[in-house]
Amino acid sequence: MVSGMPTNAPALLVTGAALHGRPGPHDVLLRDGAVAAIEPSGSIGADALAEWADRAGAERLDARGGLLARAFVEPHLHPDKSFSLSELDPAEASGLDHFARSSRIKAGFTPERVARRARRAFELAVANGVTRLRANIDIDSIAGLRGFEGVLQAREEVRGILDVDLVAFPQEGLGRDPGALPLLREALRSGADLIGGWPNVEEGEAEQRAHVRTVFELAEEFDVDVDIHADCWLDERERMLEVVADETIARGYQGRVLASHCCGIERYSEEDARRVAARVAEADVRVAIIPLNLVDGGPRGLSRPHELRRAGAELVVGSDNLNDGWYPLGTLSPLDRAYMTLVGGGYGDDDVDLVWHMVAAGAAHALDDRGRADAEAWRTPDVTTGMPADLVLLGARDRLEALRRPGGPLTTIKAGRVVARRSVDEAVAGAEADAPIAAGAGA
Repeated sequence: MVSGMPTNAPALLVTGAALHGRPGPHDVLLRDGAVAAIEPSGSIGADALAEWADRAGAERLDARGGLLARAFVEPHLHPDKSFSLSELDPAEASGLDHFARSSRIKAGFTPERVARRARRAFELAVANGVTRLRANIDIDSIAGLRGFEGVLQAREEVRGILDVDLVAFPQEGLGRDPGALPLLREALRSGADLIGGWPNVEEGEAEQRAHVRTVFELAEEFDVDVDIHADCWLDERERMLEVVADETIARGYQGRVLASHCCGIERYSEEDARRVAARVAEADVRVAIIPLNLVDGGPRGLSRPHELRRAGAELVVGSDNLNDGWYPLGTLSPLDRAYMTLVGGGYGDDDVDLVWHMVAAGAAHALDDRGRADAEAWRTPDVTTGMPADLVLLGARDRLEALRRPGGPLTTIKAGRVVARRSVDEAVAGAEADAPIAAGAGA
């Protein structure tokens, strides 16, 4: 269940919660949209919190030992196209490639239809513990501004339960689709928060470099940050990530650029990969790896995350597409994305905290903070006093258990107010608790 617009909610006292980085259960007071106090359960401090909560008429939420954590962040989604695959006849869809399917679908966009689907995606994200989302919206000669208008409407409808940043994204290119440029300017004048790009769709290196330059010129013209698709295919000829880093440094845009996908680096020589990773870190270009790229084949499709991190680059994890012309699947669950990254990215059990950081606090930092993050920030306590009360309460008692059960119980808290709940009942019909294992089962 996802709730609607907020009211002047009273304070909220969460009792008996597990907190990462703090032993034992804790009681946490949320007040005025922030974490006001944290005390060990059963302590004098916790008693004082409970007494104050009773006097103030605060609401209570019994965590029952579940993990209370920072809310998740979705740094890369295309909500204008989410749930749109059903708008294309299956027989027609099977004969088209990704580009053609997507183009055919968005040619039929209406603001009303896009708004309805985008809101569905936004509410699904909130139900999965997301309180901040970055939305890429196709703006080109095919979609015009219809998709943008629809997502703009959906953003207003979920205001108060989800913060949404809008990226004006020229998926069809700029050289290939010169009509996109005036539409991008109109979107940036009308509410878009960032300028996007995809240089690799252009024909030839010169046109690709020109695409990057134009994107940065628009960023400077409107004083907005850059969110750019780069090197989306597992192909060593995909070489725009380094160009983006160079342009970032040349224009003084360090810390203001997010590059997504970045799969080409997987195919580079070790020497080239080290050079590009070092340049990305120097430019403070944040990289969004996309676990769905695993379905495209190749060694990983996850952007050499270890090499980039060793070089000092910040990494986040995004969803990309959801049941549209590019991918038929997708759950908008950060726990699913973290699990896929942990397994597909070659991480080990000891890296759970690092990968969790990429879908939570690290992702929030990458979208907001223009200064370089503390390289060890993922080791610090997750919930602290004074931080915004955008939180998620999980049925699991720790991060590893949460990744084992990504569909478990979950409560989303936005600005100190419960905005979504997911309860889960698990039962096996006809099973006897003490029944012996069937013969031949097991090892």
